[in-house]
Amino acid sequence: MATSKRYAEVAELKSAAGIPDTTDDRRIGAVLDAISRALDDYCGWRFYTTADDETRYYPGSEWGDTWFCPDPIISLTTFSTDADGDRTYEDDWETTDYDLLPYNAALDKQPYTHLETTQNGDYSFPSGNKSIKAVGKFGWPEVPDQIREATILCGEKLFKRKDAVFGVMGVTELGIVQQIIKEDPELNMLLNSGGVRRVV
Repeated sequence: MATSKRYAEVAELKSAAGIPDTTDDRRIGAVLDAISRALDDYCGWRFYTTADDETRYYPGSEWGDTWFCPDPIISLTTFSTDADGDRTYEDDWETTDYDLLPYNAALDKQPYTHLETTQNGDYSFPSGNKSIKAVGKFGWPEVPDQIREATILCGEKLFKRKDAVFGVMGVTELGIVQQIIKEDPELNMLLNSGGVRRVV
């Protein structure tokens, strides 16, 4: 499971870009962190998770039997709903009350994005604001190969730009990553394959 927020290592980028020394290792690490966050933003979700469970709150579903989670789910520890709007989350769902979708996401090393009520379940999704409380792991179960390669490729292209030397470039200037992604067909191919870019 990915616990690091950096999607490629300093040594990987240095090897790809032909950087022989360690002078700029700290800056390279900061640049990789910034590229990783830019890829999260471009793809519409994050590709890491946290060591501890997170507690998140969401609005309910307009459809009753299916609920789309705005955040990618790896696993749920508890799932509760508030049917009457008093914010007490009195309905604690059992795993027999819902299915995580897509069914084979874990086998494909992808997150779950929806919950669906089971035929014999006891509950339905309420429609109110902040009516769902979910506790568990969110993000992706591991960094996809496409994202790791895209991180290295972006870093290599930044290094080769005349005005983007790692030793002097500020991390806040990395809005240029978005431009690189949009202009590079190889990056576009990577980021539009394997379901790594969110389609809503």
